[in-house]
Amino acid sequence: MTEQEQLMYQIIGKISAANAPLVFKGALIAKLILIDSSFESIDRPTRDIDANWTGEPPTMAELADAVNQSLGPLGCSIRAEIDREYGIGRTAGLRIVDLINGQQLLTMDIEIKPTIGSKIYRYGEIAIRGVLPEAMLSDKISVLSGERIFRRAKDVLDVFALTNCLEICTADIYVALDKSGRVLDSFDAFINRRPDLEHAYNKLSGVFGKPDFDNVYAYLEKFLEPFIQHDKNPKIWNVSSEFWSEIGGT
Repeated sequence: MTEQEQLMYQIIGKISAANAPLVFKGALIAKLILIDSSFESIDRPTRDIDANWTGEPPTMAELADAVNQSLGPLGCSIRAEIDREYGIGRTAGLRIVDLINGQQLLTMDIEIKPTIGSKIYRYGEIAIRGVLPEAMLSDKISVLSGERIFRRAKDVLDVFALTNCLEICTADIYVALDKSGRVLDSFDAFINRRPDLEHAYNKLSGVFGKPDFDNVYAYLEKFLEPFIQHDKNPKIWNVSSEFWSEIGGT
């Protein structure tokens, strides 16, 4: 855990405790899921905070004020400032700066969009409001189904890691996809452009314990099968055998 990540957990913990209309997602929440499951052999450090604003669309000033008013004592040393206006197809951006030297410490990327639910995660004594695991996975599986897979190869690694420590039911993923308005593409890029995907995966830097691409790809071929086939019959993923079981079956 880097010092920057520890600071980010303090920040999102303060925001969660203040009940600001923000639900956190991305690598910070994925890391908490992995830690809680004692699956820490893979560590993908992150340098920013991802969230959804779930209230009425704010002005940028209102968004920054909501974050700053939540910081409590942390607000004596850091401050959120407007970095990027949101718009159609564009998220809001804030930067967190050090009040002593004016240095940018990290950024916040905020989607102005409700989530399909949330749950409380914990980092030590800090309680953090984050997206549901099935919502996180549905987003990443959607990415793996299309051309974005090459720009977001980190999601290849994240799906591999998360599905090694969560109980996955296909029905939960399909419900999350429907509620969020996401759709599954053909998986053509995943299936037919393996060398390009391997190149994008191998370019992922700063990942500790990154598994060999061949092992990750072979695992995901099995995991993604019902989604590739758009099979909506409820199934449970068995991590130890790397096999989908029908609900009530074997």
